[in-house]
Amino acid sequence: MIYKRFKEYVEEKELVARGDTIVLAVSGGPDSLCLLDLFNRLASEYSLKLIVAHLNHDLRPEAATEEAGVAALANHLNLPCITKSVAIRNYKKRLGLSEEAAGRRARYRFLLQAARSHQAGTIALGHHRDDQAETVLLNLLRGSGIDGLAGMFPSRRLNKVKLIRPLLGFRRSEIDAYCLEHDLKPYTDSSNLETDYTRNKLRLELIPHLEKCYNPRIREALAGLAELAADDRRYFAQLARNIAGELAESRGKVIYLEPTAFNALPQTISSRVLRLLIRRFRTGRELGRMHLNQLLKFSREGKTGARLDLPGGLKAYREKDSLILALKNDLKPQKIAEQELVIPGTTRLPGGKAISARLARKEELTWPPCRSSAYLDYDTIPPGRIVIRSRKPGDRFHPQGSSGSKKLKSFLIDQKVEKLYRDSLPLVTVGSDIVWVAGVRIGHSYRVTDKTFTILCLEYLV
Repeated sequence: MIYKRFKEYVEEKELVARGDTIVLAVSGGPDSLCLLDLFNRLASEYSLKLIVAHLNHDLRPEAATEEAGVAALANHLNLPCITKSVAIRNYKKRLGLSEEAAGRRARYRFLLQAARSHQAGTIALGHHRDDQAETVLLNLLRGSGIDGLAGMFPSRRLNKVKLIRPLLGFRRSEIDAYCLEHDLKPYTDSSNLETDYTRNKLRLELIPHLEKCYNPRIREALAGLAELAADDRRYFAQLARNIAGELAESRGKVIYLEPTAFNALPQTISSRVLRLLIRRFRTGRELGRMHLNQLLKFSREGKTGARLDLPGGLKAYREKDSLILALKNDLKPQKIAEQELVIPGTTRLPGGKAISARLARKEELTWPPCRSSAYLDYDTIPPGRIVIRSRKPGDRFHPQGSSGSKKLKSFLIDQKVEKLYRDSLPLVTVGSDIVWVAGVRIGHSYRVTDKTFTILCLEYLV
């Protein structure tokens, strides 16, 4: 009966496809042995390749026996088995984490390594419906929002690997009954009976109290809440992705967000958009509610030029028409040391940028030039070195079409060039005269006219 429901759940949630290679997380407990047995039965029908993976946390005397037992079972089933021992107590001290968090991180790291070594696209975990109820209640006690109330998903992506939880539709009592019926001999993790861990305390004390005094079906109620919240979470997540695609633009390693429309969003959506964008930086840290609220306020009220420091080396920068997000080092403008323009050829600039130069005749060119290109009357450029550099104090510029020169700073402000990037914007100059503000405007004196014979063609390669 359970196998039939297991197969239906796997098919309904599209957890596996024929020919998949799957790493099975097998601790030796009832959940993981049930998972292993069910997948072993499913393997021939779906042409699955199964790999057993066991991580020894080195926390209990019996852990070595359990590791050997899992390896022996895998060998009996003719399945490859990967085992590893990690001293979690040392690991947690090194990372500054709780024992539970350190164990979780070590497990996922181990399972991902196992998947990579066997070219497996899927990792199967043994979490069941009671685990789901505990997760929802634990998140609720921690003050979680909808995402936390959704608990664990049947499948999700982690570093390009699919994590699946095919037992989420089953109660712990059903799994225990399955192990008994099929003569599976799980190990008992003695640490599960200790109330030193938060989750154990919740499982052994709080949930039984809630069942006795408030709702005998509290586990089902919590698991049902997770399913309802998961629907909302999926909807809002997709909405946030759509809005991020419309309002945010990535330029290299920096993200620009249009603040007017963004600030008009309901906070439940704007905070999701920010979380989504911030994950792109892979800092390894999620922003908490306090920092998200701080960033939302900064977007609404921050003055042009203001900066905000955030966890994980992330910085926000407020421009008139942009909320800019970047890692600390990527926000520093890369100034350009003076270097001579290579004609013909390509002059390399910091950050992988460059300016290419060649000489041409009018009839050889396509008009008008695009924004990243410039056509200049080569014969009007005075003799001397043509130099590429960053701006300097006192720079003035006579833009094409303007009646006279103005401060370069004023010109850049008028063109809405973000303050953050003004120092890294290449200037093509002769002496103190600016021939081209790369990607923005050429100097008026160097425009092409009817009398132009030779044209200097420049292209800003970003």
